[in-house]
Amino acid sequence: MARRAADRIPGVTPIPSRPLIRPTVGLAVAINRAVRHDDGWFDEPKTSIGSTGLLAAIDAVEDATEAAARLAFRVTLAQAFGEGNKRTALLLARWILDRNGQDGSALLPPDDGQVAQLLIKAAAGQDVEDELVAELRSRQQ
Repeated sequence: MARRAADRIPGVTPIPSRPLIRPTVGLAVAINRAVRHDDGWFDEPKTSIGSTGLLAAIDAVEDATEAAARLAFRVTLAQAFGEGNKRTALLLARWILDRNGQDGSALLPPDDGQVAQLLIKAAAGQDVEDELVAELRSRQQ
């Protein structure tokens, strides 16, 4: 009898995954302004960070951890802002993680020497994008 009842229960309908929540140009600029020193000046970004620039680099990425790592690398490498590029990159990465169901402060803690060293290499022009993705993925539980 239980078997016949189980046969009448419809199959599980998969729930579509939620699209990745992505940062905007306005958010990137606001974060950069917030991390600058009080005596620093603000210039508009030197590189396009909008739909044709840095933010577009993660358009095809649907994994929050990968998107966070790739955007952090690209913002740091491009040096789009006059000051605060690595800080802006880290905060954008944490924002992506937090808005997409991950704990950004656990994956990118404030005293993170390993990620800091990778971003320093990126700022010097080294291609450490895949290393940064691998580092963040290794921290997921």
